Amino acid sequence: MREGRLGDAGVLYDQSEADFSPANFWAGDHSWVLCTDCGLWATKVAGSPALIEALPNDSDIEAVRLPWAH
Repeated sequence: MREGRLGDAGVLYDQSEADFSPANFWAGDHSWVLCTDCGLWATKVAGSPALIEALPNDSDIEAVRLPWAH
């Protein structure tokens, strides 16, 4: 487990002592969580309604809302 700023997370992918990439990010205030499956097929995000509505509308992010998620 590591702790830091989300904006600095990119360096976690280039660490020579780790042979894997981070799969989960959890906000310090527990307001959202991001989980990537081990095969890197998908990433799921849980958070506030405002966050979930903003993701599919962001032109830099490819996102779909799961039909069963509310």
